[in-house]
Amino acid sequence: MAEKCAADANNNCDNKNNVDNLHYEVQDTFPFAQYVQPLLAANCSEYAVAHSNLCLQPARQMSEVSFLPHILYAMRRLRLTQLLRVQSYAWPYLKQGADHGAVIVGAPRSGRTLSFVPPLCQVVCKSLAEQRCRRRWELNGPIALVLVADLGRVQQIGGLCNTMLRKAKNEEWLTLVLTVPSAQTPDFFLRWLNGVGCLVATPAQFLWLCSSNLLKMPELRFVAYDDVDLMPMEQLGQVHQQLLSLTKNKQRPQLVITSQSYNHKLLHMLSEFNAHPMLLFGDILEAALYGGVRMRMLLLKRKAKHEELLRLLQRRSPHLLRTVINCHSDAEISDLVRTLEAQGYKCLPYYQTADMDVRDHVHRWMQNTKGELLLCTDDCPELNIRHAETLVHYSLSDSWSKFKLRHLNLADNLRNRFAPSLTEKGPVEQSSDKDFKQDGLLSLVFLDESNHKQLPRLVDFLQMHQHVEERIILLARHIRNQLESLKSNEPALCNVLLSLGHCGDTVCNQRHQLLPYDRLLPAQMPTHGDVKLQLIRVYTPTHYCVRLLEHLQPDGTWQPLPRQVTLEMKLQLLQSEDCRRHWPPKAKDICTYRNDYGYERVRILRVAHIKQLNLSRTDVAVEVQAMDVDTRLIKTTSGKLYICPEELRDVPPLSIDLRILGMVPYTGERSWHEEDGRQCAEWINAVPQPNFLQASIVMSLAHTIFVHNLAVNSYAPNLQMHVRRFNMCMQLTRRKLAKKCDQAIDKLLGFLASDQLNNQTKEEESVQHAVVETHPLKQSLENQQHEEQKQLTKKTTVKVPTGRIGYFAKMAMQLGKENRLRLEEQQQQQQEQQQNPLDENRNTLKDNSVEALYNCLMNCSLLDLQEKQQSAVNCNVPEELLKQIIEPQQEQPKPPQVKQPEKNRIENKTKTTAPEAVEKSPDIHYQTPPNIVRPEVIYYQTTCTLELKVILPEDNIEYEAMLHNGRCICFWTLGASESIRYQFTVNTHCPYQSLSHRIQGRTVYLSILKALAETYPLELSFYRFMKPHHEKLNSLEEQRRSRVANFGTRLLQMGYIQGRSIKYNEDDDQFSSDDQAEELIPDACAESVERPIDASAFICD
Repeated sequence: MAEKCAADANNNCDNKNNVDNLHYEVQDTFPFAQYVQPLLAANCSEYAVAHSNLCLQPARQMSEVSFLPHILYAMRRLRLTQLLRVQSYAWPYLKQGADHGAVIVGAPRSGRTLSFVPPLCQVVCKSLAEQRCRRRWELNGPIALVLVADLGRVQQIGGLCNTMLRKAKNEEWLTLVLTVPSAQTPDFFLRWLNGVGCLVATPAQFLWLCSSNLLKMPELRFVAYDDVDLMPMEQLGQVHQQLLSLTKNKQRPQLVITSQSYNHKLLHMLSEFNAHPMLLFGDILEAALYGGVRMRMLLLKRKAKHEELLRLLQRRSPHLLRTVINCHSDAEISDLVRTLEAQGYKCLPYYQTADMDVRDHVHRWMQNTKGELLLCTDDCPELNIRHAETLVHYSLSDSWSKFKLRHLNLADNLRNRFAPSLTEKGPVEQSSDKDFKQDGLLSLVFLDESNHKQLPRLVDFLQMHQHVEERIILLARHIRNQLESLKSNEPALCNVLLSLGHCGDTVCNQRHQLLPYDRLLPAQMPTHGDVKLQLIRVYTPTHYCVRLLEHLQPDGTWQPLPRQVTLEMKLQLLQSEDCRRHWPPKAKDICTYRNDYGYERVRILRVAHIKQLNLSRTDVAVEVQAMDVDTRLIKTTSGKLYICPEELRDVPPLSIDLRILGMVPYTGERSWHEEDGRQCAEWINAVPQPNFLQASIVMSLAHTIFVHNLAVNSYAPNLQMHVRRFNMCMQLTRRKLAKKCDQAIDKLLGFLASDQLNNQTKEEESVQHAVVETHPLKQSLENQQHEEQKQLTKKTTVKVPTGRIGYFAKMAMQLGKENRLRLEEQQQQQQEQQQNPLDENRNTLKDNSVEALYNCLMNCSLLDLQEKQQSAVNCNVPEELLKQIIEPQQEQPKPPQVKQPEKNRIENKTKTTAPEAVEKSPDIHYQTPPNIVRPEVIYYQTTCTLELKVILPEDNIEYEAMLHNGRCICFWTLGASESIRYQFTVNTHCPYQSLSHRIQGRTVYLSILKALAETYPLELSFYRFMKPHHEKLNSLEEQRRSRVANFGTRLLQMGYIQGRSIKYNEDDDQFSSDDQAEELIPDACAESVERPIDASAFICD
């Protein structure tokens, strides 16, 4: 209970500097970093919009704010010495007492919570002072109630309130801050009956308390709903009704609601409690949408922005509606002024070099526009425009905060819901009531190919308030995925997402999408069936750290899984011999972390920005995840990271995460109590040894397995068999700690089962058909655009390849048809006669190999078509993709097709495989354009990379290189279409992650990072221009042999091999032994590095 209640930690020591004669205690220490998060300067706006049915008088400085002395002292200790604009309105208004409530809308970490915590503590302290003046202590229940979204915020708000509240020395029974435990204990009810200053809980916890019908709150004076956009609306509505019924026969308490976005339902809740509500916006963009501003977004190319702006001015005349056009720079303003003046519009450009005459002109324009258009940039804060009616974003701002501040130009025209009428102040002379109501306020955003990065955030904001077209949503999602892929850090997956299937926290710093690494399963990772597990650690009732012991496949027997028993011992020995710091730390790297007991392997997830890589530092903040001891997340510095031995980097992790699907907290929380995890650990540890865990796998990732249930089994010596002690899901349900949620299962399985390749393909198809929003144009122009889109669709349609590729494609299709027919016949015979399943697996493998060959050939044809186009577009770059969407490509002349002589049909196709067909027809070539030349390429490979040297005829030739589909390497030089271009495309048939390149002289060096740190079979001799680097390949083979020799010697030294002596002959590069030497050396060690691949394992993407 001491850890649950923040008030239990308020055992303050005596302090000589007492505030008054009641001996308030002053807390000597306060965990600032734990309870108070630093504010973000970009979210703390210098402007605010406040509406109420009373006259508002904001404070101008901290000296005008009057709180109790100990509250001001605590605020100084918390470094709250600056008065924010939101707080300047909230503090004086909330201090007026009952019937004064507020809805505060602002961005996260902008001071919203601190806008109501000091007034709340002021109300609590005054109520306690009134209780002390009475003859009898009559406090029952809490004075203030704060409802927050999750348990983490419970601790933060509880600690913040605890440091601002005081009690007398003789008031040991009083609890200043109380939180709700995971179980209804007698201690909690005693504290409740003795009086509570402030109760901090989640909506689910409060409803759980109200279900007992034993708790009353007669002294409730202040209620706060913090971050309501993160709370379930159903729970929030039930809590609100409960509070209305509890305060039915007395004066309603003050109500404060904080949210990131505005919702009209919040204002209705506030009006039910307080007669004088206030709407306070720290986010100007939210205030604009609340005040009736219509926000529209147009996707256009740059040249079309002039025409669209002219159409807008024809519909919304500047003579009737005051219009402001925001540009990015003075040069853009100058260009736009020439265009508008040529069309007969009067312009008032406000450059950054404007003098006093221009300022005076602007003031006259604010009084009477006379049909002039004001053009300005974001770098003109001296402009004090508040009553514009049309706001055009000709170009977006450099930051999101500057874009929101543009809407201050509309502030005075925003609709006040508390005013008796919209036109009480009287509109300006150029706008009549009818026109104002018909057109309203408009904020129009022009998006082109230069500002596509701002599209995802703008779409997320608009989705919360209005309808957005599905095509624009897919485009924003595609751009966001592209931007996320460019980030170097890869944080761990969000715990809330893996538990509930979704995470609504907009400031969550964990990962919310799957990466290719997550789907790259280790060899010993099971994907179905049952597993026996060894428990390592319990994080929550549904999250465990385990080690795999055995695997039971469906209709099979238990099979032991390979385990690296001596891995930790090897790590300690090797690390003690060679201990070097790991610098620079990079995400995805595997290194060793020095803990209190030794060394352990970790994987780097997140690294702080490093300005100078050549300067080694030990204080760089790094977040890593353990791999062997457990799977905990560790926040450390670069000084505790060391280079992991090379022979241990590729060893699979010993520990993995296990999560139970569909079990959520019984109280409806988004997270678990720490006591719940400790309780589950006690249950498992109480089972007599030897014991093990057993689970049924639903789905697997590279680091996590998801199961339906978790059983604890132990050995019964009397029965001489293993007996199931208890079922974890049934135990949690019986103790009312968790419950089954089918909705969470569906959401999580939908997130895990989503194939990224299919999603990306759907997004690209939707993006290609995205229609740019335009106003009604002439019918001829619409028909012309429709025809251009049809031509573009026809152009991008992949035709059946011809030439050599077409020959292979036809052969693969024919083989695939015959194999599929044969497979269907065998399946029918299997159902009738129940044949051996070995034949079915063999035929399936052959069918898959032929289909994979066909897919590979189709991909090759696509690459050849891309090489023939003179102006190739790189769709992996978001800017180029947006150009392709907005501005359709012109038709390119079709390349000449060379008719190939018809070949004789190959007989006995059912027995011929694809690699044999390739070997039989090496003389078939396809014709390339005359200006395309294959350069000379020298290749070799290391353990982690594939290295290519491209030799060009001249120095410093411009070129481009890319890794397509993780397997194909593309290289081409840039130049005029008539000049000679050097290019090639090589399909490696092996997975790779990234490609880096550099040029030195006339040699281009390409380095391709492997997805697996092992030697790949390189079948590049098919390409005549590819030459192997024999010295590098031989050195790689020698390193492999030396490692094998060192491993055998190490086994003898450690005593793992007895009675044998291993010798190494340098003449024949083979091992010899006195007793069966061939048993020590596997057959795979005798293979060369450049070994051919089997036709059955020929997989292509």
